[in-house]
Amino acid sequence: ESPSTGDAGVRNEISFARAVFTNRNLMAGIALTLVFIIGALVSLFWTPYDITVFEIPNRMKTPSAAHWLGTDHYGRDILSMIMQGAQTSIAVALVAVGIGMGIGVPLGLAAAAREGSLLDEIIMRSNDVIFAFPSLLIAILITAVYGPSALNAIIAIGIFNIPVFARLTRGAAMRA
Repeated sequence: ESPSTGDAGVRNEISFARAVFTNRNLMAGIALTLVFIIGALVSLFWTPYDITVFEIPNRMKTPSAAHWLGTDHYGRDILSMIMQGAQTSIAVALVAVGIGMGIGVPLGLAAAAREGSLLDEIIMRSNDVIFAFPSLLIAILITAVYGPSALNAIIAIGIFNIPVFARLTRGAAMRA
């Protein structure tokens, strides 16, 4: 590697970092994501109020020192509910993406390795079948067959992520 190539790589990294840190929308998204992650982590051991207790006299309170985001129509603290809900949302997202990645990436690699073969066609057409059905329809189908639960919702989201990862992986592997 010549010195000029190394210098160009460093310049590219610096310009990329500068572009990231000067993009206000990206920085706002990162900050908001960090707030929710921190809230979810803190809620593992502490929340301001118990979200299972109804306090009807405190219903529909506006934000105050006692309830930073106010209360709902049952008198439950909204901040506490957001903190608890963030746990569930993050867990669902991580497991669903894990399912999609864990199955989709190997399928995409297998399809790229056997480009143009029967295996490639089977994998890619199976992806098309999943894409042909809206994700909500798949979720309703799974719920109708197996009953309503968080696990079934996670599985439905994961199934819809499989073809996304498979296509991205196949495309990237074929380009390389």
